[in-house]
Amino acid sequence: MGSSSIDESLLMRKSDILIADGNYEEAISCLDMILEEKPDAEEALSMKGLAYCLKGDYEKGIDLLEEALSIDPFSKKVLITFADAYLHASMPEKSLEILDMAISYYPDDDGFLMLKATIIGALNNRKLNSFFN
Repeated sequence: MGSSSIDESLLMRKSDILIADGNYEEAISCLDMILEEKPDAEEALSMKGLAYCLKGDYEKGIDLLEEALSIDPFSKKVLITFADAYLHASMPEKSLEILDMAISYYPDDDGFLMLKATIIGALNNRKLNSFFN
């Protein structure tokens, strides 16, 4: 394992922490360092897309996520990140589409199935609450 793969791993972990802390610009900078060396690093591209969505630039974020998915349409990390980004963009139906695609690839993945059930439950609760209010 070369030093660049160690650096990539550290930068990915750092960007993940920065995103969790709400430091989206700094996370994007870390991810850009990875993408300068490896423009086809789909995980870094998807995390960059998520960071853009979280900071409110949904169009750019979704474009980056679509690009990441085109590099590896079967990547579990990209699929889950894409579904998460759509949730943050208040597009649960699109999130469900991505999860349906993921479930078709990985029908026994309990994580995808559980997330889909959670989103459907939340949507049903929202509809029920709006009915009574």
